[in-house]
Amino acid sequence: MKTRKFLIYSIIYIIAVGVFVYSFNNTNYTFELLGWSIDLPVAVWFMLPVTILAILAVIHIFYHSFGFYRYKRSIKKDASLYNDMAKEILLGLESNKEFKTHLYKIPSQIIRALSPWDCYKEVGIDDSELSLIMQSIRSVKNKDVVDLKKFKLPKENALMIQNELNKIEKIPNYYFEILKNQTDRNYTLVNAAYDKLIKTASYDEIKRVGFSMSSDEIMLIINRFINDEIDITPDEIFELLDNVKITKAQYDKAAVILKNKLKPDAYMSIFEKLKAIHADADEAYVYVLYELQMLDKVREAIQTSDPDELKEIKVLLFLRDNGKIVPSSLFFK
Repeated sequence: MKTRKFLIYSIIYIIAVGVFVYSFNNTNYTFELLGWSIDLPVAVWFMLPVTILAILAVIHIFYHSFGFYRYKRSIKKDASLYNDMAKEILLGLESNKEFKTHLYKIPSQIIRALSPWDCYKEVGIDDSELSLIMQSIRSVKNKDVVDLKKFKLPKENALMIQNELNKIEKIPNYYFEILKNQTDRNYTLVNAAYDKLIKTASYDEIKRVGFSMSSDEIMLIINRFINDEIDITPDEIFELLDNVKITKAQYDKAAVILKNKLKPDAYMSIFEKLKAIHADADEAYVYVLYELQMLDKVREAIQTSDPDELKEIKVLLFLRDNGKIVPSSLFFK
């Protein structure tokens, strides 16, 4: 009820009480205390306590109305202050805004904690649940594995996906769990699991998963073999390189890096078989012949080649025939 209406209704009620009492008793009553005496009609004595209560009620209403008015003004000022603080934090500026109302206390802590420039990494939040959430977010962003079950997040949630990526990176063989159930997994997680598989698993494990590798993934496995990170037999190397996805440049690269890793017979056999199947492996095969000092076969291959083919091999052989032996790494790296 509005203060004005309350005041009007109170006056009407006080008058009604006085009229009602006066209609039954129109005499006076004298009140004496410590030598003082007051003589008033009985109706007035009945009206006095009601009047006092009405005055106190009006004072109470005015007091709380004024307090609410001040609170509304403080909220309005804090809203403007909050917008200014948000701008400062988004721009990476220092912000020390203080708010008069509790309403903006936790939101101000949250927006500091979510600064895109990480200016307030250690800021706390005065709410246990929100504080736990913020702590979990920070841990996940720091590549730690966090138990997120209590938050009941959907599988496609960004925080959930990043935590799963952290598991793939930190927990041994967790990527197998992802690859076992690919159908209901996020595409990003499956790709990360495949990448981890190619980079860390044995060749038997890679074959057991059974998927179509890209040419880059095949070359990654070959490089792991060169660096003694994985065991592969010559037949398995041929199996890997016998793939239509492998480019001419990749065949050449494989021939270069396998040169000092394989025995000559195995080295020769792999590229001889690849040449018979893949035209892009022709130059790699001739390079292998050159490195194994099978120069007659190199000359034979050059004679039957087109003028714009095997240019680097032709230069190397020409220099060699003219007493200038240069390393093949001049052209093949």
